[in-house]
Amino acid sequence: MDVSDSIKPSDQKRPVIEGAVKKRKPIRPSVARSDIYVTRDPKKFQSQVNRARRLLLDRHYPSIAIHGLGAAIPQAISIASAVKACLSDETTMDVTTDTVNIYDDIVPTDTTKDIATQVRQTSAIHIKMALPDKLKTLIGTRR
Repeated sequence: MDVSDSIKPSDQKRPVIEGAVKKRKPIRPSVARSDIYVTRDPKKFQSQVNRARRLLLDRHYPSIAIHGLGAAIPQAISIASAVKACLSDETTMDVTTDTVNIYDDIVPTDTTKDIATQVRQTSAIHIKMALPDKLKTLIGTRR
């Protein structure tokens, strides 16, 4: 008996989609100035590192949050590591992972049918970086 014979159509994870899938942008909570949302674009890497460093040192934010979703998780980890290296390992990092629901619209090929919505889950990472108290008192925090 072949393994593929034992799999019933009802055992499949997702139903077969008849139409085009349009991925929506992820739903984000209200954005603070200290939040950095990371994408996979490697061109933005250095600017995001500079922004994080500037928020901590120049703008005197007590902490920042770096968020990565799905395929951008390694990029978020790299940015947090680069910021920590720029600040001579003088930051504390609190890392949490999460599973986030993402919604997609299914546009059917048959125009008489309505647009359907599909929910899928993806991983997320949230890295909270803060300066230690001794460094905060040296540079002074305004926020």
